[in-house]
Amino acid sequence: LEQSKRNFSESLTQELSVLDMSQALAISGISGALGISIANLLGISKAAILFTTILIVSLATIFPQYLGKLTVADKIGTLLMQIFFAVIGASANIWKVLEFGPFLFFFAGVILTVHLLFLLLAGKLLNLELAELVVASNANLGGPTTAAAMAKAKNWYQLVTPAILCGIFGYALATFIGVALANFLG
Repeated sequence: LEQSKRNFSESLTQELSVLDMSQALAISGISGALGISIANLLGISKAAILFTTILIVSLATIFPQYLGKLTVADKIGTLLMQIFFAVIGASANIWKVLEFGPFLFFFAGVILTVHLLFLLLAGKLLNLELAELVVASNANLGGPTTAAAMAKAKNWYQLVTPAILCGIFGYALATFIGVALANFLG
């Protein structure tokens, strides 16, 4: 337990290394380019994200020690997400947001209510503890990083790895479901 606390605090204060940043960006760029190339070779360019997902999940599974050392990937990802959100926000039409906002807020409320009911029912049937349910919910709604951070903050160190794995599995699975749904609807 003490080792987990020390590793967590060290990862928060660790400086960004140019080599680690370069390696993380190179791996992600090469994986993206390979995914696009494979999709184009097979004549299904719309599925490039699926091939990229397969490649990066395979790499992380085959080389967990090496990729686990690239601790800057989450920091780079956070920076790029902030830029993405700023660009989306800058191009948003405030009148459309005000027009559709209440409907989207209601829709999100319905989704969260169904999620909560399903989670509580599944937890009751499977005899899961509240901590496990909360971390699973966070992994589902917020992804692996927020679920792991919450588990660490609550001192549920035994749930950090399951939180990360559930969140990543959710991302990988949702990518395929999202592409299938887009093809079905479009």
